[in-house]
Amino acid sequence: MSESQVIAATGWPGIQLQYQPKFSVLFWSGLAAAGIPIIISLYWIIFWLAPESEGAFLRVAIVGCSLPLAFIWYRAPLSYAEINLIRVLSIAALLLLAPVLMATQPSRAFSGWIKMLVLFSICCFVARGLRHPPTAHVFGIALLVGGVILTAFILYTYVRSLGFTIPTYKVAREFKGIEEMAGIPLNSVAFTAVLSYVAGLCLIRINWLLILIGIPLFLTSSIFTGSRAPLVILGVSVFALLCINGFRSKSLLVWVLTAVLALTTVLSGLTIVVIASDKDLTAATEGRWHLWSVGLHKFTERPLFGYGYESWRDDLVSRLPGEYDLTFALAKSLGGGYHNEYVSVFAEEGLVGLLASGLIVWLLLRSSWLLAFRDWGAVHTKQWPLFACLFMLLRANFEVPGLFGYGQDPVDYLAYVLVAIVLSRFSVEEDAANFIALKGGAVR
Repeated sequence: MSESQVIAATGWPGIQLQYQPKFSVLFWSGLAAAGIPIIISLYWIIFWLAPESEGAFLRVAIVGCSLPLAFIWYRAPLSYAEINLIRVLSIAALLLLAPVLMATQPSRAFSGWIKMLVLFSICCFVARGLRHPPTAHVFGIALLVGGVILTAFILYTYVRSLGFTIPTYKVAREFKGIEEMAGIPLNSVAFTAVLSYVAGLCLIRINWLLILIGIPLFLTSSIFTGSRAPLVILGVSVFALLCINGFRSKSLLVWVLTAVLALTTVLSGLTIVVIASDKDLTAATEGRWHLWSVGLHKFTERPLFGYGYESWRDDLVSRLPGEYDLTFALAKSLGGGYHNEYVSVFAEEGLVGLLASGLIVWLLLRSSWLLAFRDWGAVHTKQWPLFACLFMLLRANFEVPGLFGYGQDPVDYLAYVLVAIVLSRFSVEEDAANFIALKGGAVR
């Protein structure tokens, strides 16, 4: 078999070698892919300008951009990674149908299930298109641009509301309150910017220019929103990645030091939780502690199937302690819910939902882990997808939008975009491995 035949058979270094559409079609593939991150970044700006139109804009526009990707690349053979993605998402969708049927309000739960199916479909369509290197490159650039757009939007709204006042913590909290009164949750806007940037680096080789873009992006998302979460989650994600590398070190000394550091950190965190008072924990988590407690208590009442999609709207506020105004304000905010994706899964889908969610998390972490530590060479951003996954999954402890959100926030879409990116990178590595094996004569 000649090298050209091998490339045509394996599709490496890109899916376009398996199925060779015209240049104009490739142009539309890149354009459709670039549209998805830009639409996500423009969501809150459109909401700010026309509050009644943003929901339809987000869902219809992203589906409209992802369908061309599916149509352009449908003739290309499925990779094993794509088959695995479809299998896991299909099983998760079937499992989550049970909590829908057992929900206290099945019609509302069914609506949430349909939104989830839309997210799953978009994820599969995008994963197909991102196996095409030029499309993936354009997509990565668009993600970085989207993060910059949202950072500029945060700065613009700050100057518009408070002028050029120095953003102290007190001033930033005041700014956050002003924007939330206008219906714009700065936490979600800031995290969309950060996750868009982090996801973009999974597709673009990192350099000093991108680092210089990222520093003000992270600082803006924290300083100008009055939230410590972005920098804390960033620090914990870096710490977790360093620990993972430490445990994989061949040096016994490094392994022992990593184990001592990790164990000390975990025990210190548990000790603080046990010793600290209920009031202190509520203040430290900005009211979330009681929301989590209510969600876990509701899980114990209906542990198998939970109460159903968005069931927090029925009784969350009535179950909260009356003396904590901060908790009430948080519960009534736009994001709503228990401000924790995992607690939401427990309370709303029970153990069945936990199994479905666990399958998705396992697929994501396993794929990003293999990308990071297998000795392959097709993807240059080796450990960045793993870092991005850790960052997103750790953030899920503090807010609902994400992998297990309600299918209507930009972060919900961006989370499944990240899943698509990771699986597409795994597909590219798979194609490269097949190519190398065939070229060496290992496979006939």
